[in-house]
Amino acid sequence: MILGLDVGGTQTDTVLIDGDRILKATKIPTGDNLLLTLRTALDGILSGVEPEQIERMAFSTTLATNAIVEDRLGRTGMIISAGPGIDPACFSVGPSFHVVEGCLDHQGFEAVPLDKSSVMEAAEKIQEEGINTIGVVGKFSVRNAAHELQISDWVKGLFSHVAMGHSVSGGLNFPRRIFTTYLNASLHELHTAFSGALTHILDEKNLHGPRYLLKPDGGTIDLMRSAGSPARTAQSGPAASVMGALALDGCRGATLVLDVGGTTTDMSVVLDGMPRLNPHGVKLGLYKTLIRSIITHSLGTGGDSVVQVKTNGKMTVGPLRKGPPVAFGGAVATPTDALVTLGLLALGNKVAAKAAMEELGSALGCNAEAAAERVLQQMAETIAQSARAFVYDINAQPVYTIHQVLNEEKIVPASVLIVGGPAPHIAPYVEKALGLPCRVPPHYDVANAVGAAVARVTAQVTLQADTERGTVIIPEAGEEHKTDRRFDMDQAIAMARKTLCRQAMTIGAEDNSLETVITEKQVFNMMRGYRTVGRNIRLKMSITPGLIPQWKRSL
Repeated sequence: MILGLDVGGTQTDTVLIDGDRILKATKIPTGDNLLLTLRTALDGILSGVEPEQIERMAFSTTLATNAIVEDRLGRTGMIISAGPGIDPACFSVGPSFHVVEGCLDHQGFEAVPLDKSSVMEAAEKIQEEGINTIGVVGKFSVRNAAHELQISDWVKGLFSHVAMGHSVSGGLNFPRRIFTTYLNASLHELHTAFSGALTHILDEKNLHGPRYLLKPDGGTIDLMRSAGSPARTAQSGPAASVMGALALDGCRGATLVLDVGGTTTDMSVVLDGMPRLNPHGVKLGLYKTLIRSIITHSLGTGGDSVVQVKTNGKMTVGPLRKGPPVAFGGAVATPTDALVTLGLLALGNKVAAKAAMEELGSALGCNAEAAAERVLQQMAETIAQSARAFVYDINAQPVYTIHQVLNEEKIVPASVLIVGGPAPHIAPYVEKALGLPCRVPPHYDVANAVGAAVARVTAQVTLQADTERGTVIIPEAGEEHKTDRRFDMDQAIAMARKTLCRQAMTIGAEDNSLETVITEKQVFNMMRGYRTVGRNIRLKMSITPGLIPQWKRSL
């Protein structure tokens, strides 16, 4: 059996799966104490289940996302090696940011040797501020990690953890690499504590099967292996929605996926069962990163959002949330109260919910039922407007290569799949507001937990070969190989695939789930004077988001 658990902003959902059957599902409020929430959820779902029956466990957690959004990151120092170009101080982040002497050129050749005294001076200043975690980033470290490795070696005895930029991604975006490395370093202590506590809970319950965390690209990573890149566990909630939609529906054609929760409505686009991925990296809070992610958008409108009537008679739903609905002891009217008033939800205190709708109705000039209808219509219209803007923004993204120009495909959703607690009740209103057919899959209310449970491991590597230098580098794997000028694309593909599969197996993949795809392939001749001196080969290969072989849902 497979255990899946998703911690949402309002509810924590848990499922128990056997093959293609969901045996049991539970839903509890998400409390302030994450570990207590996890323990309570596990106690509920595992009642009557023998520990040895659980063969796989996967979790989606808000821990990293909340720490970033709420500015609860650990104090982290940064040591940067840059060289000519834009002053890296423009990308300063954290309480102690230092640029040291020494740099590489764009090919990875050393342009200016590292100055050890400059590095040690920066390290001492960071220490003096009481900081024991640092990030180290070189501008062209993905072409040659030598300077980052050297800095790390010099300072490793002074700090409890050193995060290095070259392992983040094979992309060259220097500001994004700085921010991603900073997040990995500043989340390290928090993530280590969470992983340790979760491991303790699972061991306590004698659950010893493979353990995974969901990533924002819709794939999973082994719990213990996630410690090296904790920022990759952020924004996993929206990814869980998409993977749940794939698991429960298949998402044929161009499908707009909406996850209507208590606090937000998360939206994404799936094309013939393949989620759209952000090629540059997800934005986490204020930080633009190099972390691969499904393209999603979160709208601050959900079942528990505040409903207000302005002085001009215009109604708004969200983006604020002020506790539970009136039907559950809250003080402010919400769409959930509208659902209860109309008898669409047989939960909570209907008398209190209706009173809240009557109060709204007095401002709108109608009775409670009509006010409730207006609330759901306005909620649906708010979601529809945001969804149209979301799709427009995806289609408006700039293209950078001839391949993208020739293969540009505009997204035109043909249908909408809605998941989340209020899905079947809000679907008719959304269908009318968007003018698109809407459907609700089975187990819609725990789709996120299903998505976390059955998502397969994903990974990506970037191979960069410079035959003039005689090197092949795969930064995500920390690999550097010597080669000669005969090295070609066929050899690059074979090497990248071997490394990618090895990386995936390391973080928990299974042999029969390793479906690799090439996402970028480029070869440039390098010229000196009037002759070719070598080739620059760039190759990106990945295991795309998908479902584990054990999930055999009949489409």
